[in-house]
Amino acid sequence: MPGRGWPLRGAPPFVTTFNSSNTFFKRSTSRFVAVLVVGGGGGGGFGGTYNPGATGGSGGGGGGGAGARYRQFRADDLPASVTVTVGAGGAGGTAGVTPSGGTLAGQGARGGASSFGSYMAGGGGSGGGPGSLGATSGGGAGGQSSLVFGGFGTTTGGAGFNGAPSGGTGFMGASSGSAHNGAGGSGSSALGAPNIGGSNLVGGAAGGSSGGGFNASAVAQAGTLGGPAFLEDGPNWPSVGANGGGLTILDLSASPAQGGGGAAAGNGTNGAAGGNGGAYGGGGGGGGAGNSGGGFVGGAGGAGGNGIAIIIEW
Repeated sequence: MPGRGWPLRGAPPFVTTFNSSNTFFKRSTSRFVAVLVVGGGGGGGFGGTYNPGATGGSGGGGGGGAGARYRQFRADDLPASVTVTVGAGGAGGTAGVTPSGGTLAGQGARGGASSFGSYMAGGGGSGGGPGSLGATSGGGAGGQSSLVFGGFGTTTGGAGFNGAPSGGTGFMGASSGSAHNGAGGSGSSALGAPNIGGSNLVGGAAGGSSGGGFNASAVAQAGTLGGPAFLEDGPNWPSVGANGGGLTILDLSASPAQGGGGAAAGNGTNGAAGGNGGAYGGGGGGGGAGNSGGGFVGGAGGAGGNGIAIIIEW
């Protein structure tokens, strides 16, 4: 919640919202400046294209939720202008494409970091790993309040940096108890069972859920609900494979964003695409696997939710 100096009466505060990178110009009458930055969520992993036979396999891992940072400043302590950077959500993983900084084709891309000059930053979530034959998929790590990124998902979950939540290995991503850290994306089991993305218990960005794969009988597995955002009335989940929702609270106490839903594997069809992460900074859902033995292909991962910067002066 805003602290000392927050206006209780008189003129309302002046709010500037940045949905893309630009420059902040301080108002000459401002006494205090409050800033919230949220990074971009990580993209979900490609669902994978393989012949499951009697082995089975995983769907794509969910992307990690973005990191965030909130601070208040005395207006006199800031220069007349400050560069504002807003990170975009990471693209969902697709067949044959290795994202920047990634190690595997089909990984989701990292979300971009958002920052307010050199004063503060909200890091991007990391991308989920692709689905594959006979192996788990891993979720991307959650972002934190710095420019340092956690690990991508592979067949294991990406490791969170400096205490930020890690992605799940064939299981739910790690949840976060800090509004500054995004939750980890989930991974799919080696027999195709998807899992819900990690949640943020205090209002930060949730991780994306993993997509469905195939069990040992080559039966396609359904997708799952997106990672939940916790609001005052409890957790809120997007539907299976659906885009996550989001909400920004004007008093800057939180910016809860749902993770994208995990997609279903193809049963006589191509694998479905994962849901996009919610605004702002939710992780993208993993794509559903496709059975190459039937001539079908896996679905793309969902994109991570874009970042934002909100500045309030009074």
